[in-house]
Amino acid sequence: MKLKFKWIFTLLVALSMQFSFAQERTVTGKVSDKTGVIPGVNVLVKGSKANTQTDFDGSYSIKAKTGDVLVFSYVGMNNKQVTVGTSNTVNVELESEAQLMNEVVVVGYGVQKRKEVTGSISKIAGNDIANLVTPSFEGVLAGRATGVQVVTNSGIVGVAPKIRIRGIASISSGSDPLIVVDGVPILSGDIGGVANTNGLADINPDDIESFDILKDGAATAIYGSRAANGVILITTKSGKKGTLKVNFSSNFGVASAAKKYDLLQTPDFLTIANEKRTNRGQAPWAVGSTYNTDWQSAVLRNAPQITNNLAFSGGSDKTKYYLSLGYTDQDGINLANSMQRYSVRANIDQDINKWLSIGTNLSVTRTEYNGLNTSASGLSGNIFNTIRQLPNVPIYDAANPTGYNLTLPLSTNTVGRWDNTDPVGDNITNILYVLDHNKYYSKVNRTLLSLFANAKITSDLTYKLQVSADNSITGGLQYWNPIHGDGRSRNGYLYNDNTEYLRWNWQNILNYKHTFGENHNVGATAVAEYQKQRYQNFWGSGSDIISDFFNQNLVTNSYVTKDSGGSVTENGIISYLGRFTYNYKEKYFIQGSIRRDGISKLSADTRWTNFPGVSAGWTVSKEDFMQSISSTVSDFKLRASYSKVGNTEIGNYPYMDLTTGSPYATANGIGYFQFGNPQLQWESSEKIDFGADFGFFNNRLTIGFDYYRNNIDKLILAVPVSPSLGVPFNTTNKNIGKLYNQGLEFAVGFKAINNQNFKWDLSSNLTLSKNVVTDVFNGQDIIGGSSTDTNIAPNIIIREGESMNSLYGFKYWGVNKANGNPVYYKADGSLVQGNIPTSTYYVFDPNNPAALTTPATLSAATDKVILGNTLPTYYGSLSSSMKYKNLDFGFMFRFSGGNKIFNSTRRELMNQNFNNNGTEILGRWQSVDNPGDGWTPRLWASSNTFTNLSGNASSRFVEKGDFISLDNISLGYTLPRILLDKIQVENFRIYVQAQNIWLISDYKGINPEMETSGVDINGTPRSKVISMGINVSL
Repeated sequence: MKLKFKWIFTLLVALSMQFSFAQERTVTGKVSDKTGVIPGVNVLVKGSKANTQTDFDGSYSIKAKTGDVLVFSYVGMNNKQVTVGTSNTVNVELESEAQLMNEVVVVGYGVQKRKEVTGSISKIAGNDIANLVTPSFEGVLAGRATGVQVVTNSGIVGVAPKIRIRGIASISSGSDPLIVVDGVPILSGDIGGVANTNGLADINPDDIESFDILKDGAATAIYGSRAANGVILITTKSGKKGTLKVNFSSNFGVASAAKKYDLLQTPDFLTIANEKRTNRGQAPWAVGSTYNTDWQSAVLRNAPQITNNLAFSGGSDKTKYYLSLGYTDQDGINLANSMQRYSVRANIDQDINKWLSIGTNLSVTRTEYNGLNTSASGLSGNIFNTIRQLPNVPIYDAANPTGYNLTLPLSTNTVGRWDNTDPVGDNITNILYVLDHNKYYSKVNRTLLSLFANAKITSDLTYKLQVSADNSITGGLQYWNPIHGDGRSRNGYLYNDNTEYLRWNWQNILNYKHTFGENHNVGATAVAEYQKQRYQNFWGSGSDIISDFFNQNLVTNSYVTKDSGGSVTENGIISYLGRFTYNYKEKYFIQGSIRRDGISKLSADTRWTNFPGVSAGWTVSKEDFMQSISSTVSDFKLRASYSKVGNTEIGNYPYMDLTTGSPYATANGIGYFQFGNPQLQWESSEKIDFGADFGFFNNRLTIGFDYYRNNIDKLILAVPVSPSLGVPFNTTNKNIGKLYNQGLEFAVGFKAINNQNFKWDLSSNLTLSKNVVTDVFNGQDIIGGSSTDTNIAPNIIIREGESMNSLYGFKYWGVNKANGNPVYYKADGSLVQGNIPTSTYYVFDPNNPAALTTPATLSAATDKVILGNTLPTYYGSLSSSMKYKNLDFGFMFRFSGGNKIFNSTRRELMNQNFNNNGTEILGRWQSVDNPGDGWTPRLWASSNTFTNLSGNASSRFVEKGDFISLDNISLGYTLPRILLDKIQVENFRIYVQAQNIWLISDYKGINPEMETSGVDINGTPRSKVISMGINVSL
């Protein structure tokens, strides 16, 4: 009886428990993140219609049964699922998507947890640049990662910024990093047309989720032959499980020149212009003060810039989708310059069953550019022309048949002199007429498509197939008006071209990951990749146009002189690679990779090369002996890596003997074009890195440090051969050069304040870098450096033991106060003065400065010296982000320095012709009693070549490139949750911001970043932008 009672009692208890589990009850709790409670979080019971939202203090209440699954979701947070137990209280802490993203790093053909990474990788969130006004995303990456330098040297929309990752890794070959979007290597740089184009501008910045920048050997080795200049991995946004989310952003801004050239106004111009003449005993040439024309303000404008983006995303258990539409309309600060971009991006991921999923990623973009002549030495080059215009003449003339101030007869092709006695110097045109009538146009239609399938073979082994194509078709139009300007001598000129790039890529990826015995974590990756690229171009041109009506396109028989041409090139690469990773207890890490690449750009004997990489890491903070200070030192990791990588950007057929069509009179034939070298090999780079990562006070303070050295070998240089051999250009390509880059990188992050109402994050980074050329052919200097630009090459040199493209010229002493002559140092340290009236040199004796008795020389062959390195030796930034309740405020200062710049524009503004000048010329020498600033010689009309040494660099115009810039500052306000709930909007933020508004520098030019290979020459001023916008989420 007693036993029977026990069974009955047990059965009743079990039934009552089953009833209680099945009985619906009220579950309550609070939802928060690391900063405090979150109002407005969606809470639903999975598989039912029951749902609610958290109130203003993060609290919620919902009916649920034991065993039900509660799903918590909120914009910007990772969804979280919790199973209801016996407790009636369920508190949840959500993790931000940005934080979750930061814990995972894209490493090439896969991802790793950040704590498992043994290489040097910098991660930048897409949100950091999302609202900044920019033609292309890379321009606003400057200062956001150690070892990464991004330089925007022009205010022209369409000109691509320069990206350097840990220095310059080549002299004659490509130095741009590899750009990979969602696993697809894409085209970058100028992609054809007439106006400047930028392949990276075809990516809508609003579509970018994150950037992972691979810098050291361990990180880049996986890309082998393409990784010498670093790799930037871009992950675009994708759909996430949940209900449909709609995001809209709109931004309107106005761009203007951050600074203009400081030119003379009419009163000072008349004085200076006529002093040039009277000093040499000639009559004045500047007459009339009716006008004081500001040609710069006529050419440079306030430019409206608009960006709108609309995105839809969401998904279910099996399907995730993302669709975005973008429109950008940006006028450049220079007349005639603009860009319009229309973009569509769509991706979808579909689970077919438990082991197979497929997906696609499609981006279609149309980008149109209107450009202009920006030649640094062209008569109609925008800045070359503008800074030379006379301020005492008008732009327009109602009496002229064109309505512009042009010299009659129009065949003279110069701006009108007005009351002046002589025509303007350098025979320059009326720049406003040119900008209003000439056309430089490019239209880019770009399609990026990838298809992929993921198969889960076992719980540890997966296979991914990805096939992608990048197709860019660019059409260009150039039109020169026949009335005035560049087209006058040809009676008008038309040019059309069409350029197409097609790159396809096929990847087969096997990934294996397994944990043995709980503590041994092993991973392996195997990849077979195939890529082929085809470039083709054709063009046609015509001059002597029958009417300026035909200014839209080449039209049959509308022109007399005809020409045409074109080209086709192809190249391909086949790659096989393997990567192995191992860690013990996520404490000791080792990783190795080997990649074998074969490239069509080299001969069959040399095209295959192996690129190995190895790295190791030790998380010291997980050791037992560190646990006593774990509350202080929360993270401490040591890293080291080595790899060998290569450079594929060495031309298409550098090893081959090439011929080309060679017309002679009415006949045609074949001419020798290139002397080949079948033994030519890859340019290679050995990368070494030692790093350490620290976290203090539960990672409230983080510090990162890296030492790197990149030894670059087998640089391809043009080696001279005897002219008697008849080799084209008297050179042949050989692997002959060496250089190295080395440096230190520091990164600091600090969560200064983090509570419910106020959050303040600070971050800073600093890079110290050094570049040295260690070997060139027979130790011979390369005059002209790596540049082929005739405005730049005469001023730079590549010399063993010096930084690449060092400034090279004469060392300037100053002005002889006795007579106003310029004085220079010879190579032996002695001084010579240039006698301006006779254009000859004499020995200069400071104790007897007036003596012109002993003839001397200043030799370009023997007296030039190194005037400074052109690559910055330090750069970095300081960023701050604050949020107080619904207000947010942020800014970023960027700095750089240690380099020298030859300010050739400053020399241009000191010209001795009948042109305008910069205000610096007011400090010229006038007499013994009025010697001026001691730096500017006496004026002497038409003596530009001698007085200013216009064919050579001199230290007279060499300046430090150090600066501090306030790159951006923003203030935003997000509507409170109570109001958002009423209007049924998930998020609404309004903001104002400014970009490039403050520069601290002793540099006398517009901006020290307006240089190319260390030379600043007639560049378009960089723009500052004031803008406002909104971000709305539904």
